[in-house]
Amino acid sequence: MMAGAFVLQAAPSQGCAGLACSANPVVKVCRSDCCDAVSKFCGMQYKTSLTAACFVMAFRRSRQVICQSKGFGGASRDRKTTTTKPVKEVFATSEIEVAKFKQEVLSYIDQWCDELIAGLRDHGWWASNGPSLPPSLCRALRKEVEDLWHQGHFIKSQSVLGGTVYYDKKNVYATEVTRDRYLLCPRMWHYTVVLTQELTRRVNLAFPKMDLSDKFIGNKLNMSVGNGASFDAHLDVGVAEKPFNRKLSLLVYLNDSWRPSLGGEITLLGEGETELEAANAEPARLGLPVTISPISGRLVAFWSDRILHKVQASEVLDGIEDYRVSYVIWLLGQDDSPGAVKEETKAESVPSWAC
Repeated sequence: MMAGAFVLQAAPSQGCAGLACSANPVVKVCRSDCCDAVSKFCGMQYKTSLTAACFVMAFRRSRQVICQSKGFGGASRDRKTTTTKPVKEVFATSEIEVAKFKQEVLSYIDQWCDELIAGLRDHGWWASNGPSLPPSLCRALRKEVEDLWHQGHFIKSQSVLGGTVYYDKKNVYATEVTRDRYLLCPRMWHYTVVLTQELTRRVNLAFPKMDLSDKFIGNKLNMSVGNGASFDAHLDVGVAEKPFNRKLSLLVYLNDSWRPSLGGEITLLGEGETELEAANAEPARLGLPVTISPISGRLVAFWSDRILHKVQASEVLDGIEDYRVSYVIWLLGQDDSPGAVKEETKAESVPSWAC
């Protein structure tokens, strides 16, 4: 894993991550409080701050090298220099644009967060009726996800059975929002930080016994490419899962072209480790089971160790715009440990029908 401004320690196989302290210096990307917020959020006490210019120049020099992309969605290509500053780079290093973005995210959190808290208290889950973010912001986040796909940052996603046996999810690929990819997905980065900081604070106020960590999180960015891509029924906890001690799962969908013919709905089943257990646990008292469509901007939240859920098979009819994108963030308990870093797994080639 490359050293950068934001290191997420990768988990075995699943691709989820724990946000942890690092010996690497924090790169200050602007003079607003966003860097300080990230440092505080990560539990970092940094001694060295680099200027945005240093970071950007290093990034530009790296683009002059001809490199082989790895992973799903990538292809070998020449990375040529350009005199035009990329749009994402302009945003990533702009104090004004970052501040505007953060304020927009916070204003939308204000609109639905009380409902989320009430849903967790009454039922153990909550889903927004419509988008939790404005369409323009959802499209910008989706564009960054597709860029990560085209640049080969996705690998085959895996699940764990019985806490020990790993198996590939059918036609589902995954990656992480990591700090070494900041200039590739700066909006995803800032969205992650703002959302997790704010919800950690508010959920801890509403549920003090949860004692959510403000230093560690986990995240996983999923891309389902059709042909029946699905997720089996599962809880978001397990013996071999990382990061450990997941408490609250947050799912954000980025699927502007979604329609019922594409499938991929999530079904919340009830409490229990199996569908039979969930069915026998009087799920109606929690308003379950319920099936929720993955429309763009929708946010779904549930207690990670309580709510059994699965994802229906999805299809692709019109190319990459129909790929199902879900971004999951796990808020963790204070006693979590990021765990050991697994060596990078060699990625496979993308199937021809998913190009």
